[in-house]
Amino acid sequence: MMTSPIQSAMKMDPAPMSTMTPGYASAIGRVSNGTRDEKIQEAAQQLVATSLVQPILASLTKSPFQDGRFAPGPVEERFTPLLHRHLSDRIVASANFGLVEALTSHLTSRSGSVELTA
Repeated sequence: MMTSPIQSAMKMDPAPMSTMTPGYASAIGRVSNGTRDEKIQEAAQQLVATSLVQPILASLTKSPFQDGRFAPGPVEERFTPLLHRHLSDRIVASANFGLVEALTSHLTSRSGSVELTA
């Protein structure tokens, strides 16, 4: 009986998740570590990405021609918001948004503690 490369790859012992991708703990560490100004900058970027850029991307992908054969399937409906989230984070991180800079400067100029929840 002949096996395909896909079947033989599926039978292989998978590597532990910690060796394949960065772990969840490292992602939490990346967010929780850093100076106060870095945390404020990241929070301002996330706020602008989720409240301004992500809704714009969602409205751009809505089309009156998405009926019948051109209607999005269940997978596309499920993963399009994730794509919008990723793209909005990348857009805000790569561009110089005046709103992000204004929020950052306003929050860093405040004395006392600022609670950042993301």
